Amino acid sequence: MNQSKPRIIDVNTGEDLSGIYSLRHRNQDAAFRQQLNKTEDRREFTNAEMPNINEVYDVLTTAQCGYLMLLQCYVDYGGLLIKSSRDKTPMDTSDMMDVLQLTKKRQTFYDFISSAIENDIIRKDDAGYSVNERYHFKGNFRSPHVVKIYSAKIKRVYSEVKATDIGLIYRMLPYIHFDTNALCENPNESNPRAIRWFSRAGLATAIGVVPDTLGRRLKAMKFGSEYVIARVKVGSEPERYTFNPNVFYRQSKAPDKTLIALFNVEKAC
Repeated sequence: MNQSKPRIIDVNTGEDLSGIYSLRHRNQDAAFRQQLNKTEDRREFTNAEMPNINEVYDVLTTAQCGYLMLLQCYVDYGGLLIKSSRDKTPMDTSDMMDVLQLTKKRQTFYDFISSAIENDIIRKDDAGYSVNERYHFKGNFRSPHVVKIYSAKIKRVYSEVKATDIGLIYRMLPYIHFDTNALCENPNESNPRAIRWFSRAGLATAIGVVPDTLGRRLKAMKFGSEYVIARVKVGSEPERYTFNPNVFYRQSKAPDKTLIALFNVEKAC
């Protein structure tokens, strides 16, 4: 038996508004809000072009990669390095040294900026200093081969984390899996059963460090109270590694709840 749709009547005028409005249960509103929260990610971010990052760490030292990781958080649309999102004044060398906490290590800074300019990673013209958008840029993107870097998080913890540690993290950016944030050989693999997770030795080889050094530094990689990388052990298999989605993430929607729960800092009972 066909059921007619409920009519919507204006109680004041008696006008039938069924052709304009429709009824929706409050549970549908709740489901809509839940879906909205799941699909939107409003955190401030910059971007790294995954296929090109190796060109950076092939010519910069690990610490210099850490310096670049912080500086790229200050890019404006178009790549220009500015003092802040409110103060659009272009950065000069003094501003950069201050941000990088290298005012007392001027030679260290000039070695970095000279190498970055020489290798076309950072550019200098009449407008100021900018980051080559081949490697980092600000704004929305369509390419699936991009990692979002949550700039507020990097800025906030730079004074707490060694530049070499941030540089090690920088070297891992090309290996973040699209769906799971896993560190793996095939970061664009859509079949979860086909993901080739890195072991410690495999990850160390990929980023060009000694496995013992990587194992020691991974334990210390924390941004405030949050670990940057989760070490996951499944049975007798080697450790597997997953990036914290609060720091680096590839998708436009909010992270999966399981991935968020993995980095919950509350102690287990």
